[in-house]
Amino acid sequence: MEATGVWFGNNNWPSGASPGAFARDVFRLENCKTDKEKALAFNKWMLRCFNRGPNLKLPGMGGYLHCPDPTILFTSWGHNECTGWGWVATEALQAAGLKARRAVAFKHGHTFYEVWYKGDNGKEGWHAFDPFIGWFFTNDEGEVASCEELFANPDLVLHPRKGSAQPLGNHPERSGILHRYQVNDLIDVIQDVQNEDISFNPRIGQTYSVLWKPEHSTLSLPCDDGHPDGAHCDISLYNEEGKVRHPEHFHYWKNYVWPTPNSPKQTNGGQPVRWNGSGCLRWQPLLFGDKVVHKAHNAIFENGTVRPKANKAHCEVWWKIQVPYLASYLRLGTGIDIGGGDMLGISISPDNGRSLYNLHWGSNHPSKVIDLNPRSAPSINGLREFLIRIDMSSQSASSNLRVRGFQINVGYQVNMNILPRLVPGQNELQLKAKSVGTGVKLQAEWAYTHPDGEMVDTVSLDKAGESKLAKNLDINLPSDITMRGVILKCLPK
Repeated sequence: MEATGVWFGNNNWPSGASPGAFARDVFRLENCKTDKEKALAFNKWMLRCFNRGPNLKLPGMGGYLHCPDPTILFTSWGHNECTGWGWVATEALQAAGLKARRAVAFKHGHTFYEVWYKGDNGKEGWHAFDPFIGWFFTNDEGEVASCEELFANPDLVLHPRKGSAQPLGNHPERSGILHRYQVNDLIDVIQDVQNEDISFNPRIGQTYSVLWKPEHSTLSLPCDDGHPDGAHCDISLYNEEGKVRHPEHFHYWKNYVWPTPNSPKQTNGGQPVRWNGSGCLRWQPLLFGDKVVHKAHNAIFENGTVRPKANKAHCEVWWKIQVPYLASYLRLGTGIDIGGGDMLGISISPDNGRSLYNLHWGSNHPSKVIDLNPRSAPSINGLREFLIRIDMSSQSASSNLRVRGFQINVGYQVNMNILPRLVPGQNELQLKAKSVGTGVKLQAEWAYTHPDGEMVDTVSLDKAGESKLAKNLDINLPSDITMRGVILKCLPK
């Protein structure tokens, strides 16, 4: 009783399923005809939808490792520095059919990406974009200059020509780091294309909330040691002169900024900037008995409970958890009857049962809530799939041992800027699935605050394919509404 390949979107917002899907939608929305138009449109939307901040790290090899996966960086985290965004931009453009590469200045390590296209001057060549600071520089013909041209003519950087992009800016102001454009020692990097999309594979009874808000800092995945308070970007809404920093993006950012901590380890001085969003999978699997288990042995499911089938018969029940984004915390709520001679265990496995970490084992009732947060070790940090196991056994023939309530909550990180928001004018909300199991229906709810009040728009689907809802918003600017979340539900039909 499940669905596979589930995704929701708005036809008037780029897809958040992968860097390649995002780029292809940008080209469609901007009505791009040439590779030059595609390169410039992607740069515009990259600035709009990607944050700036510390590098993402994932657990591995006994510690935390830098993550080079462009799909994870793009979908789950939503912020990075020049290296990570160079990975994402190169993946996105190549997956969408353009010729692109990463270019790294060897000595100081700053990353650019370059796109090959024919300019309006009729010349084919590379054109360089800075994925972190947001700059590109035009040459004397008005075309985006290559790294080679920037090296040959530093004046293009020192005195930018008309048509050059404005820097994103930082607080404190750090955008004028000209040494980043010393590209005499440039190296080109070949990057293989993943061309992968993520999706939901919900089981009956599961609800996924995907929210335009940050997690509490203690529930955010760890990143660099100098940034212990979770994801953030340092693009402020207003520049050092008190003016709107990027008018073309301002109304997409305005309602989605939160203060960052004002501490020596932060760079924002406590002023509001965008964080990454959050979400949570919620599930009470016992309500659906053996229909939703991954596997079970010596288990009797009845009336929303599970118990061993006999004394001295070891009972195991496994559930598989899958989320498309990076998991950041686990919270389990339990209701258990346990007595003398009874034993109960709760554990998790990151590798399909080959290894286990015990959350509880013994003859006593575990605490009503079991928490694993991002600072726990071991944890589910950075996982997108794992197993949860309950095992029970009793020596007593009259035992009343049973689990009568089991609430699973799995939090995850998400790049809120690529979520399918509503925009002024006509919107086409979509819900699609590769398969929908018998007795199951899907429902996606867009929740948002409108000038007329709190709104929810719903799209339903009960078979493989796609369902759509046309929605015309009577607003003038994207900031006239505030998106709250998209809630995906897998319900009994």
